[in-house]
Amino acid sequence: MTGALPLCPHADHQALRHVLACVDASSFANAVLAHAAAVAVAVKSRMTVLRVFEASAEQWPMDPVEWTMRHRDVEADLRERASHFGHLQTDTVVVDGPAAERICAWARDNAVELTVLGRSGENNGSFAGLGGTVRRVAEVVNGSVLIVPPSQVADAPIRYRRVLIPLDGSSRSESALPLGLRIAAAHDAEIVLIHAAPGVDLTEAGPPEAETITLRDRLRRHNERTGEHYLKRVRFWLPAVPATRTRVLPSGDPRHALARAVVEEDADLMVLSCTGQSGHPDMSVGSVADYLINHINIPILLVRRPEGSPTAVYGKSGEAMTARLPSRALL
Repeated sequence: MTGALPLCPHADHQALRHVLACVDASSFANAVLAHAAAVAVAVKSRMTVLRVFEASAEQWPMDPVEWTMRHRDVEADLRERASHFGHLQTDTVVVDGPAAERICAWARDNAVELTVLGRSGENNGSFAGLGGTVRRVAEVVNGSVLIVPPSQVADAPIRYRRVLIPLDGSSRSESALPLGLRIAAAHDAEIVLIHAAPGVDLTEAGPPEAETITLRDRLRRHNERTGEHYLKRVRFWLPAVPATRTRVLPSGDPRHALARAVVEEDADLMVLSCTGQSGHPDMSVGSVADYLINHINIPILLVRRPEGSPTAVYGKSGEAMTARLPSRALL
């Protein structure tokens, strides 16, 4: 599987021309750079390496000479890190101030389409949860976000072997397809289109009756069959990619099911939409994406599509095709 894939009619809205890799002084900064470079090479974009220099309360006010010297040290460190990616067009930037605000502002002012951050920063150590800066950036920054878990990387460039793309039947979830397919193609990676059939909740007042159990089982089987049909339709209308599989996870909690699937599939990267079918206007990162960020130990790329750019998968003659699940058979 080599070369560029034909993408969806609105794939131009997701072209990545500028990737921003945000690093700090933690030991995991090299992992952020390596994954940012892996994506930037795949989509043929330029990369900027950014470091926000924050002074602690104990360091303030800082002597101007010391401040200048520290800035020079940070800039020299960034240039040295960037030199390992000579095959990329790479710039380095050092800014001062509150990290989340400066990252978001710089990304906005410099037309960044993808911001890459480590899940835990230098103040979080190896803590498994999402750092405050990363959470704020993921919720506010323009464009898509790649969040990298704490890890050590080798000197060799990163190659993704298996890319998971969760789909819940909504056009929002399908907005992750163009970018996920493009990255997978560049890395000759296997693509797994995956759907987690939703659980079935029935109101009960006491032990379930036989009729209730039968009804629940019928609904679960219905959701799983519908999911299988949906993925087959999506797979049929996508460009011909030999190394593509589909998988429907049994009815249950989609968050837990997807987290288990990452381990079972031995995946290297997950690409999914920031929000799924529910798409609550007050949530820029949906509940499923939020859970996965905190519970899986592979990079997760949250695709945020521009408003007003609907996504439809590609038909053989180039026409848009709609492949929707029933509204209740979704994540």
